[in-house]
Amino acid sequence: MMNLTAAAPARRWLVPAFFALVLGLGLLIFADYGISIDEHISRDNGMVTLKRLAEPLAPGWVARHPDFATYTIPLAEYTDRDYGIAFETPVSLLEQLFNITEVGHKYLFRHLCTFLVCFGGLIAFYQLAARRFGDWRLGLLGALWLLLSPRLFADSFYNDKDAVFMALFAVAMNTGVRFLLRPTLGRAAAHALACALTIDVRLMGIMVPVATLGLLAWRGVRAEVPWRRVAGSALAYGALLVGLVLLCWPYLWPAPGHNFRVALENMSAFRWIGTVFYNGVDVPGNELPWHYVPVWLGITTPVLYLGAAVLGLGLVGYQLVRQHWRLWASAQGLQDVFFLGFFVAPLLAVVVLHSVLYDGWRQLYFVYPAFLLLALRGWVAAARWRAPRAGWRRLLVAGTALSMAATAGQMVRDHPLQNVYFNALAGPSVAQRFELDYWCLGYRQDLAYIAAHDTRPVINVFAPPPNSAALNGELLPPAQRTRLRFVERPEQADYFMTNYRNPDYRTYFAQHPAFHEVFAIWADGRRVHSVYQQTK
Repeated sequence: MMNLTAAAPARRWLVPAFFALVLGLGLLIFADYGISIDEHISRDNGMVTLKRLAEPLAPGWVARHPDFATYTIPLAEYTDRDYGIAFETPVSLLEQLFNITEVGHKYLFRHLCTFLVCFGGLIAFYQLAARRFGDWRLGLLGALWLLLSPRLFADSFYNDKDAVFMALFAVAMNTGVRFLLRPTLGRAAAHALACALTIDVRLMGIMVPVATLGLLAWRGVRAEVPWRRVAGSALAYGALLVGLVLLCWPYLWPAPGHNFRVALENMSAFRWIGTVFYNGVDVPGNELPWHYVPVWLGITTPVLYLGAAVLGLGLVGYQLVRQHWRLWASAQGLQDVFFLGFFVAPLLAVVVLHSVLYDGWRQLYFVYPAFLLLALRGWVAAARWRAPRAGWRRLLVAGTALSMAATAGQMVRDHPLQNVYFNALAGPSVAQRFELDYWCLGYRQDLAYIAAHDTRPVINVFAPPPNSAALNGELLPPAQRTRLRFVERPEQADYFMTNYRNPDYRTYFAQHPAFHEVFAIWADGRRVHSVYQQTK
């Protein structure tokens, strides 16, 4: 295996240059994205907890600050009190420390923070790949695959739930592999901190310590690690993990055991009632077919990664069969088992438990790093295959480069709506079969068009609920946004904006010819948003 600490000369500048370019790109474009439908809820969660923490320390500041005035419900009575806030509350605190007062700027700052956390997850993923394959170049290839995943790329700027959780999950996986390969107190502490932050963003992060402790115990059974070291490092890790989870989650403080159990129960029976548009049918979120997640994963992931993952899954499965109950025969095999578990187990759990899902497969984005690592396993095997004809590896590399270039080109064309990406497997008439801009990001462009083309002092605008149209209006210049008035019924509106998600309004325009389309947003040949003006 290549010694990753004794880097080749090219690695010394190429790896830092890659991440510097990614960081620069993120800083350049983070303000381009609209405000998603969930962001105000996430900010509320952070602010409620921040108020709870600040009141005993600075009661005068809390009483005088206008941002806290709207949060009158105590944390103990707040509806979403069991949501993890390890990201939300620090961002809310920074917002106050930097004295960000404009509503639009508050959310753009959140976009910046979301990107920075996801950037950290990209670094962790690079380290996972480079360590597993013993080659920094394969680490960079894996990082590029994660970067060139259109939906995940877009979400890394505004999805402060799923994308942040995925990034921290990758960090926890990274520290977990280090801890499993060489269990020391220092590595136990690093892994405990990473897991605590992951759990305190979303409780599903508890999978990481369960897997870590299970595999560490199995290493002890196989005499790969002395039992004294297994017991000592596991106890230290467990104690630190429990303490850090409690420290970073104020909801648990009054009754740690009871509140943690309540949060687990709520996670297993998520409180959401609604329908999803799947394969042309509106399906209740708690009655999804077993193939919902595999289909969404299959039609929203670049085909290159899917093909490599199928090969990688087959190879790791074959490896497990050959090893029987030993599971692995090398450090690389141990890592493969770790990654396989984090990809397969959540997918099976969703099917078996009939979990409530919506908005594509975003609640399962955290399995994507493991998926890509398995895909990289398949690609490496293909690259090392001794083909009967010369030139196979060149052909593979060329095909990979062309596929990645095509994905990058589509991401540039669709910017800033990479979140509506579908691959060729989605087939024709995608807009008539699947949800598109469920995040409601396109309302920013809709409102910009209306404000730029209508000079009236007051413009009445309607968008079907649920939506983030009013918040996206906060991103417009003051002279434009003050002219917009959001109304509750279409007949009151001068303009009707739609992302075609609400089933009650999909056929509205066929029945109301007074509205005619004046603006549309297209991505990859599909109409994502429309603005209709009412002729009066």
